[in-house]
Amino acid sequence: MRANTMTEALKTKTFHILPAQGLPGEALRELAQAVREMKVLAFPTDTVYGLGCTALIKAALRRIYEIKRRDSMKPLPILVHSAEEARRWAEFTPEAAALADRFWPGPLTLALTPTREGRMLTFAEYPTLALRVPSHELLRALIEASAVPWASTSANLSGRPSLTEGPQVSAEFEGLVDYILDAGACPGGVESTVVDASRGVRILREGALTRMDVEEALKTR
Repeated sequence: MRANTMTEALKTKTFHILPAQGLPGEALRELAQAVREMKVLAFPTDTVYGLGCTALIKAALRRIYEIKRRDSMKPLPILVHSAEEARRWAEFTPEAAALADRFWPGPLTLALTPTREGRMLTFAEYPTLALRVPSHELLRALIEASAVPWASTSANLSGRPSLTEGPQVSAEFEGLVDYILDAGACPGGVESTVVDASRGVRILREGALTRMDVEEALKTR
């Protein structure tokens, strides 16, 4: 079994770690700096593998659209390391606060009205900003170390199934992304549930959380 080893092929550097292990400090600093410098990473989450980059530089986002072959009219969700950080970028309604309290960190993506500062993370034509705090501890530590919000999307070419295993990601994205963080299998295997809670509550995509999960959380607020 591989642990904390690195391989390099073409322009992609891959870090292999055991799921229960963290990244060595040097590797954590390298990856955090890479994100700030517009590099694109493939990484595990609590749901499926993702692709990510700094959300503060539009040129970095364009790289993800090109790599994934994603329609540029589809906005990219934002990953942050904590609910407190999410409030910097979006306005929380009472419903959003109840859902975040119940399911964050976890497989819930909330579409909310961006704050004035949050406007820089999306495009003018989009009224909401999608945010998630993943429960994958290593990923949260990496996001926090980078000190920037991450624009993200599932690690698969558009139209293909989401990937849940590190070797699958390497086979698909070797030579396309700058770094791959291979931590084996994702524990969830199902994409996050997306809820628009900017005005009322509307489930946009049912995923790891069911409609009943969402409704029950709102009943107990």
